[in-house]
Amino acid sequence: MKAAEILFSNWRPKLASTTRTDAVVSVCDMAAVADEYVHFLDCFAAQPGIALAYHYPFYLRFLTEVAIPGAELRLLIARNREGHIEGALPGLLITSSDIRIWASLAYFGPNGGALTHPDHDETAVLLLKAARADAMATRCLSMTVYTAVGVDLDLYRRGLGGPDYEIERVSQVVALSEDVSQSPWPKKVRYDIRKAKASGLQVRTAETIADLDALWQIYLENCESAGIPLKPRAHIHELYKRSGEHRICLVAELDGVIVAGIVCLIGGGVVSYYMPCSKPEVRSFQPGLFLLDQAVSHARFQGCRLLNFEASPDRAGGVFRFKARCGGKEQAYAVLVKYLIPEAPDILAEIGESGIKQAFPYVFVTPFGRL
Repeated sequence: MKAAEILFSNWRPKLASTTRTDAVVSVCDMAAVADEYVHFLDCFAAQPGIALAYHYPFYLRFLTEVAIPGAELRLLIARNREGHIEGALPGLLITSSDIRIWASLAYFGPNGGALTHPDHDETAVLLLKAARADAMATRCLSMTVYTAVGVDLDLYRRGLGGPDYEIERVSQVVALSEDVSQSPWPKKVRYDIRKAKASGLQVRTAETIADLDALWQIYLENCESAGIPLKPRAHIHELYKRSGEHRICLVAELDGVIVAGIVCLIGGGVVSYYMPCSKPEVRSFQPGLFLLDQAVSHARFQGCRLLNFEASPDRAGGVFRFKARCGGKEQAYAVLVKYLIPEAPDILAEIGESGIKQAFPYVFVTPFGRL
């Protein structure tokens, strides 16, 4: 069974089947459709896997107002003949150094692409075609689209008119039973969680700026040690303020000192593993597992049925192994790049890797090895 079939095996769609191709796609103003759009996203919680917290208005506004000031949200909405939303595709127009790109959502992981039920394949194609037309009409050099997990890449190839690059990636997920008394973790992980509880670690909700600063400082040290991209302090502060009911933010204390923390985001019946951190000297106490268990417990009581572990730098690294140890099952997704003008490869090659990173620090533009 394909990944998408697994994720949606219990879904009972009320919308029309894949034979319908009469959906109308338009670029919408978020303020005008916010309530209707949120309801559309919430409905994915019936069998989660496609819609994530990253697709909700609070996060889209965070991207354009904080993470990438000046970026323009392009929210493509597909409506059926009755006028109801049957698909959506959020993206960003980002301009830097006189170059503009059309991009899936910033940061990393399976967090973009066409949001449609698998029975609406042709709607996904229409959304992608409309995104390409929008990118060309707004004079973009290229466009980058992240898929959701387990989708049929042929839909994206058709919608984009044949991407120039396809980068295969993998995420990891854990299914969460509706029975909240049933642990989602393997036996060894359950043992380590009990050990962490007995170590004296205390977990509580982060409630102050001081809590966030302590959490971010540990996160900074972790990123520098591992050589991985860093989410700025101001981003974490703003996201905390904006995320409301979509947020789980916990810290672990030992003898009254914060030694670890976790930030998760909730949406579409999915809890996403956004930002974990822990001090190296306390990792033998397994604070990361303890915090993850507490965060997932909170999320399950709020109706989440899937843990989205996001992407990892590579399969050989400790991050991937930690997720696999927790029972994370691999789910494929892809990053697709489409050049929109013939000169795009030469222009990007002239800018170079360092120039592209400086101009577009939070989005994937093109494979640097092909410049």
